[in-house]
Amino acid sequence: MAPASLAKIGAAFLLLFGVSLGAGYAVGAQVRGDDGTSVADVASSATLPPATVGAPSSTSPSSSLASSSTVPTGTSAAPSGPRRPTRADPLRVVMAGDSVMAGLTPPVKDALEADGTTTVRFILTPSILRDPAVRFTWTTQLEQFNPEVVVMFVGTWESGVVNGATGVAPTDPRWRAQYEREVLDPWIQLITSRGASVLWIGNPTVRNADANVLFGELNAAFEDLPARWPQVTYLPSDAVLNGPGPAYHDVLTTSTGTAVRTRQTDGLHLCAGGAELLGRLVIAHLTTSRHAVAKAGWERGDWRDDVVYPTDRCPAP
Repeated sequence: MAPASLAKIGAAFLLLFGVSLGAGYAVGAQVRGDDGTSVADVASSATLPPATVGAPSSTSPSSSLASSSTVPTGTSAAPSGPRRPTRADPLRVVMAGDSVMAGLTPPVKDALEADGTTTVRFILTPSILRDPAVRFTWTTQLEQFNPEVVVMFVGTWESGVVNGATGVAPTDPRWRAQYEREVLDPWIQLITSRGASVLWIGNPTVRNADANVLFGELNAAFEDLPARWPQVTYLPSDAVLNGPGPAYHDVLTTSTGTAVRTRQTDGLHLCAGGAELLGRLVIAHLTTSRHAVAKAGWERGDWRDDVVYPTDRCPAP
């Protein structure tokens, strides 16, 4: 790629990083959404893709960490014979990622913790690189909380720092192998070292076209994880947050004519509507594969008033 193009992409991510850093969990520059074009109803029909189980390669870690079996959702299988959680011994779930994940956590936590059989914890993890501070945090969490399921959602910060970690740009043909070998696989080995399964959420299309180039490279690497790690399930998020087609949308129109705002005016972070749509898929995965119990009517819960969805950045659609 030409230096000018790389500089353009770098500048795009500096803008996104500034947006994320400036507001902690939910921030945004005042950028108007898409043209409001109606898209298909994803609010009521969103489902995970059919399950396929990927066999570990010869260089994959031992499959003894979690055996595989077919489940109704995801692109990979959760460990066979998962236990039924109880109030005395609840299912332990970690939601890990940056400020975008912080916007997805409230509905999942509200829906699954109600009956006391699931505990959901958010761990701020902007990047999965081999940073000593991040590794220390995760080692501590693995020892103390010992999660059974780790839900990962990273992208903005990951894209901005992978160049330095691998020595090549994500658009370079050499990048993919280096990123998998030096960053991605060691991270999966760490977070599954005590037997946890992983639900890895792919990045949706965002407002910035140059950012989408790097998100596409990351998503391709994330999507291939189940082929080497059968305890990982990949969940694409683009269809549920953008609707059909490649264009960015921050407002979807359902088949009943209801407009739903999915993203904040910064073109990146989630509004309550988007968190609900994507949350449905995460909750469905956990109730199906891990016997979690979702309370009725969680979609209309008080979580919608969380500070991560500021009203000035989530205006009425």
